[in-house]
Amino acid sequence: MNGKHSIRHWVRRIVAGTVPLLTATAYASTTVAPAPRAGDVLQSRQHGQNNVLSNIYTKKGHSLAELGRTEQKIWGLLQQNHLRAARALIQRTQAQYPGWHPEATMAFVLLEKTIWAQIRGGQTAAAQENMQQLQQRYGHGALASQTRLALVPMRNVLQENRLWQLLGSGHLRQLQGAIQQIQRADPAYQPPQKLLALLQKDLHARAVTQLAAHREWAQIAALHAADPSVFTQAYPENRQAWAQALAATGHPRHAALVYASLLQRATRPAQAMALLNQAAGVLPVAEMQALYTRADAQFPDARREMQRQRLQYVLMMAARAHGKGDDAQAWSLLAPDAAAIAQLHQAGDARLVGAILGANHHPRAALEWWERAARWSGQAADWETVGNLAMANNDLPLAREAMQHLPAGSPAAQRFLARNETMAALRDYNERNYPGTLRHLHAAQQYGPLSPGMETIKAWSLVHTGQFQAASALFTTLYQQDPSSGNAVGVLLTDQHTQNLAHAYQLAATAGGPLAQHLPMATMRRHQADINQIPWRFLPPDRIAPPPRRQSFLALGASGEGRGGSGMTQMTQYLPSLQAQWGINWHLAAFAELSSPDLYGGQPNATQLPFRTDGTQLASATATGHVWQLPQVLVGIDDHEPHHHWRAALGWTSPSSIGGGTVQGLLRYTAIPSQSGSNWSVQVLRNVMRQTLLSYHGVQETFTYPDGTASSYSWGAAIRNQIGASGFLDGGKHGWSYLGIVHLNAITGRNIETNYGATTYLAVTQPLVTAADWWVTIGPSLYAAAYTRNENFASPGYGGYFSPQWMVQPSLSWNASHWWHGGALNVSAAIGYQWLRQAGGPYIGFAPLRTQLQATPLSQAQPYGASTGGSVTGSVNLQVTQQLSTHWFVDAGASYLASPAFQQATAGVDIRYVFGGSQARTFRPAQFVTNMGRYQ
Repeated sequence: MNGKHSIRHWVRRIVAGTVPLLTATAYASTTVAPAPRAGDVLQSRQHGQNNVLSNIYTKKGHSLAELGRTEQKIWGLLQQNHLRAARALIQRTQAQYPGWHPEATMAFVLLEKTIWAQIRGGQTAAAQENMQQLQQRYGHGALASQTRLALVPMRNVLQENRLWQLLGSGHLRQLQGAIQQIQRADPAYQPPQKLLALLQKDLHARAVTQLAAHREWAQIAALHAADPSVFTQAYPENRQAWAQALAATGHPRHAALVYASLLQRATRPAQAMALLNQAAGVLPVAEMQALYTRADAQFPDARREMQRQRLQYVLMMAARAHGKGDDAQAWSLLAPDAAAIAQLHQAGDARLVGAILGANHHPRAALEWWERAARWSGQAADWETVGNLAMANNDLPLAREAMQHLPAGSPAAQRFLARNETMAALRDYNERNYPGTLRHLHAAQQYGPLSPGMETIKAWSLVHTGQFQAASALFTTLYQQDPSSGNAVGVLLTDQHTQNLAHAYQLAATAGGPLAQHLPMATMRRHQADINQIPWRFLPPDRIAPPPRRQSFLALGASGEGRGGSGMTQMTQYLPSLQAQWGINWHLAAFAELSSPDLYGGQPNATQLPFRTDGTQLASATATGHVWQLPQVLVGIDDHEPHHHWRAALGWTSPSSIGGGTVQGLLRYTAIPSQSGSNWSVQVLRNVMRQTLLSYHGVQETFTYPDGTASSYSWGAAIRNQIGASGFLDGGKHGWSYLGIVHLNAITGRNIETNYGATTYLAVTQPLVTAADWWVTIGPSLYAAAYTRNENFASPGYGGYFSPQWMVQPSLSWNASHWWHGGALNVSAAIGYQWLRQAGGPYIGFAPLRTQLQATPLSQAQPYGASTGGSVTGSVNLQVTQQLSTHWFVDAGASYLASPAFQQATAGVDIRYVFGGSQARTFRPAQFVTNMGRYQ
């Protein structure tokens, strides 16, 4: 490059300002190095061209040295931060030296210092705009690195300024978010520690308010432990929250000290009263009284307002204690200030004091306060209360005055009249004047429904006056409304008296509650249809229990029986026995009997020996005359429930003279479909025919013939196999009762023919006496029987028992029963007329035996002839039982029967030891078999 070209090139560049005159900034805080002198720059860059530039500016009348001094002056102004003067000097220099422009470094420094000045002056928007220009102008090229280094602290300062501004404005959440945003952009950024400390403190201070709003007292206490600085006197609201937290976490004394410190800083009475109001909700009474005393001393001019507020606090605490039922505590709070409270003349306060005094059993003082309330308020409701209390205190003048304040016919007046009747009813009830109680309660009901308590008194008054049905209905309603134990007892007693415990059971099953605890629910559930017929026990004081177990006993007895007749048709029996019964529960009993009959019979007489038709005797004979049988046994079970009875007995008879014993037993079921006692029954019976030794035990008879030969034969031991049915229609105390019995019999035995027959018994009775301890009936009866064979002969092959081919016996029957304490008596008698026909038959009654005896003289014996006739018949029976001591009883009985066919007398006695269960009349197992279960 030649010199000429070089001079023109530099001149153009200088004029265009494309080459900086200085290469460094003079601003010490910037990232650009200090600027060198202008001459040095020119010398270093132009190498010998100074003379050319100098000549150019010299020819124009300007000195290059002067321009350099001007640039040095600009740098000096920049270094001294005189930005406005530097900017003005630049503008003058540009005007003085056309084509001259400040070098990039100088412009960079000027813009940089301008931005910092704007930041310091709070001109954030202008600073941000200039920062954008700085980035645009110098973000690329030679000053790019210095630009980046300059912008970083600027942005940090702007961001920190924003952070401090947010802190000062109280925008703490936004401040936290801004810090996090900065740190995401610059992970190395750390906010000033002072900023963080102030932020944390403000957050704690604000958290106290939020925690207090949500009543998080435990967290406030924890926050105080972590940062007590936000609970100082500079934060009065936080300090109040701390006091509340102390009280709530069990430190009332410490809380009171905090409130005292707050109260001490209060400058106005209103401020102190607000603090006291807040403290009243959390501090105990003693602590509050101390604070009120402090406030009175601190603000003597506001003592009257303080006193009123203190009284309101006392009233509030008393009302709170009254609401909890602690009326003694409530009155202890009010008593010292009662006179001051009265001076307030507030009806509501008077009502509260009156209610508390009444609850503390001070009726006269309570009446005085209620009277104050009524006079201060003038309300009818208060006068109504005064009237009620006056009546209760027998203050009739005040009661009449209270009545005058109630509008005639108004609801209040009606309530007062109802209350008047109610009080009268209570007085009568306390005096046991139950009819008067019911009259007053009926009058009170004219003004409105009775309260549940008065309904209860009405129900018990109905009980005391014997109106159990109405009492039961009322107790039922009360129990449905309030299933209490008292109402349950009322239902229980009334239903027991009306014999309607089924109602109590249904109520307990549907309504639940304590009634079920007074009833045997499981037993009743199993016998729902019979509840009202079961004789439940009442166990004091208030429980129903199942009836006692049926009687358990041991009885040792003996009886004797004589049956009249001739020869072998007469019999005497002695029967020792041991009987036992075990009561399983109130309706089931098991029984057993062990007996050993001692039997005596007659020898054949002339009518029972064999004779030819010409009167010649074919043989003489001897028969079994006495036998003491081996023991026979009978065991069974008996069930007596209100709607049905059943009995089952099974045993083994004594061995007969012919062979071993046989089964005997009874199975009987009785249905009782109505409560009147009417019933029907069916039964199956198997037992011995206990009429003669022949029928009872069987005999062995030896015949001796005229030629001296002899033969022996055994027969008898008749067994009755019976099925039967009966029905009884009970006419009660005044109507006719009807009884009908039908039995079908098949009588078998050893070497005797099977005999089929039927018997029936019909009776109609009318009660004559139905007293509490006597029952006497009379009425007609009819007994009839029919058998296919006449077995009433004693010769071989006959059963030896009464079995007419037909018999009809109408009678007039009479029965009397009498009961006394520990004993009972039953006497029955009947008199009638009996018509009967008995068929004849061969001397040998059993066909196989006749075949066997064809070769003996007995085959030539004259047959028996038939007979028809009639005669008067009658019977009498007696049974008696008597308790000797707690466990010992004696039972006795006797009977006599006279008929055309035979006469029979029976008597017996036993001694019985009862060791458990009911003391009711004893059931004899043997009688159920012997007499077909008709004896109870």
